[in-house]
Amino acid sequence: MERSRKQMRSKKGGLYILWEYKLPYLFLLPGVILLIFFLAAPLISGIYMSFQKISLAGISEFVGFQNYRLLVGEERFRNNLLLSVLYVAGNVGLSVPLAYAAALLITGKLRGTQFFRAIFLTPFIVTPVVSAILFRSMVDPSFGPIPALLEMITGERYIILADSTLAMLTIIGHSFWRSFSFVMLFLAAGIATIPTEIYEAAKVDGAGAWARFRSVTFPLTKMHLAIVLLIITMWTVQDAETVYALTGGGPGYSTEVTAVRLFKDAFINFNLSYGATIGVFLLMLSAVFMVLYFNLMMRGGEHSQ
Repeated sequence: MERSRKQMRSKKGGLYILWEYKLPYLFLLPGVILLIFFLAAPLISGIYMSFQKISLAGISEFVGFQNYRLLVGEERFRNNLLLSVLYVAGNVGLSVPLAYAAALLITGKLRGTQFFRAIFLTPFIVTPVVSAILFRSMVDPSFGPIPALLEMITGERYIILADSTLAMLTIIGHSFWRSFSFVMLFLAAGIATIPTEIYEAAKVDGAGAWARFRSVTFPLTKMHLAIVLLIITMWTVQDAETVYALTGGGPGYSTEVTAVRLFKDAFINFNLSYGATIGVFLLMLSAVFMVLYFNLMMRGGEHSQ
């Protein structure tokens, strides 16, 4: 009799534990299923389309790896990849060092840091396409302030988006303008987690500002730097909307990064199979960055423990 009571209590306890700890996950299950469906269906469809030749009439023909062979052997695609590398290098090379310096500024005990935080946040609040249109108006040769300033300095009127080098610098400048605030706030949050006792101990040892940065701040924020570098790299690689809104990939193909090429082929030229093939390339590239990102996150979690 006593044994049966214990069994009933244990069963009741098991049901209680299931109810207490497992039921919340069951409520999340429908949302997770929908998320997987809406992510997996386009992914599988895109990979399938990359092995097809699809006509405008919707007739498809299996061609195997033909799209991949054509794409890899295409000089235009190699130029797309090179421009993507330049675009990423320009944005990361500007935004990370300068945002790090700004993060040190706003976390320091200086007057007006709240004002600077509000100013730096402005580009991140504006939606990407709107910010691209605003930036485009700034370089407009008719009424833009940037061409007017260049004319005052050099005596020549520049049509910025008609020059391949200046157009590339424009999309890099816009991407930097948008990325800067996110990188700054991310790194400022990392700097703020450093215990003040470490800085005080360094001061007692006679370390100056540069020595404290080199021996305390930089080593303890290296993980934050690596993570934000990967995030910005992924964002820039996948950026099609702002580049297309600014330059349309022109003049010629001089700013046609890989993401813009995908957009043009898939949604303007209606070459869905070719666009899907480029999408698979970008997917693989993004997957590499995601693996690196999660490895860094896990490593950061181990260090924090």
